[in-house]
Amino acid sequence: MRINKLLFFLLALISLNSCVEYVDNGVLAGGNFENEKIFRAELKPTSAKYVGDTFEFQSMLTNVDVTKSTKFKVNGAAIKGNTYIPYKEGDISVVATMENYTATFKFNVLKEGDQPEPPAGNRIEYGGKSYPVSDTMWVLSTNDKNQVLIYDVHGTDCTVWVLMSLELDNDNKPLHQFTTIVYVPLKANDEIAFPNESPSALQHIKGSVVINGTEVFKTTDVSYTFAGTGNTAPADPLSMTPPWSGTANFTALATGASSGNSAQLFWEGDYVAIPQKISAKPVIKSMNINTNFKFETKYNVRVLNLKK
Repeated sequence: MRINKLLFFLLALISLNSCVEYVDNGVLAGGNFENEKIFRAELKPTSAKYVGDTFEFQSMLTNVDVTKSTKFKVNGAAIKGNTYIPYKEGDISVVATMENYTATFKFNVLKEGDQPEPPAGNRIEYGGKSYPVSDTMWVLSTNDKNQVLIYDVHGTDCTVWVLMSLELDNDNKPLHQFTTIVYVPLKANDEIAFPNESPSALQHIKGSVVINGTEVFKTTDVSYTFAGTGNTAPADPLSMTPPWSGTANFTALATGASSGNSAQLFWEGDYVAIPQKISAKPVIKSMNINTNFKFETKYNVRVLNLKK
């Protein structure tokens, strides 16, 4: 039985502007709208009410749904898309912006029975639920001669890495897995940078998210954020015999092509890294992990020699 009911207060700030006209899908278009537009944002009428529920926001420009073109901030922090899951009760403030329009509203989240604990530990968050991961492995792309492949990506020399965080089942097969292939820029003087010491942002190539042994979506973009502490890497991997090891402290937000294709990885702990031709057949036999991640690139390539 629900003991409490949600009381939310809608405080919309109205912006008037006559420069932009939108159609139903939020795409710029011509039309017969009035010169003065009213922009408002609010909770959907059928939205959630309690801690742990998924709250969904919507926005309108006069009578046109422009939610897809709107960016939302919850308590000052930007969110991905238009949904939000609170982990504690209390007042929530939302700011919605689109072009030069702004609207704000507030609502109150209530507690129903026992309040769920916020997710913690190394995990993948997907679909409003949390899935544990226990291992992180990074694979540096090489050729058959054990040479590191260096790609010229728009004038920036990069290596290619497969980044995997996963939980294994009783048969040592991936149960939950967050995998992306990324370009990692080199450091100065052709020094290899591990993903957690990259001099600039990692660039997405491809990837996928697996939950309960099933791929739930392929990634079309990913954003990695490494903490200021807890990240270490070998000083000179070219002169060291692999496998390499270090510590990593980061989050990664992956998105796919369809609505709802969003998952976030949280990791703080040890990782193992190896060089490997990533288009080869599975080689990490002890963990039954497949490194058969073929990808195509249009960039020029050169090589660096690894210690054998």
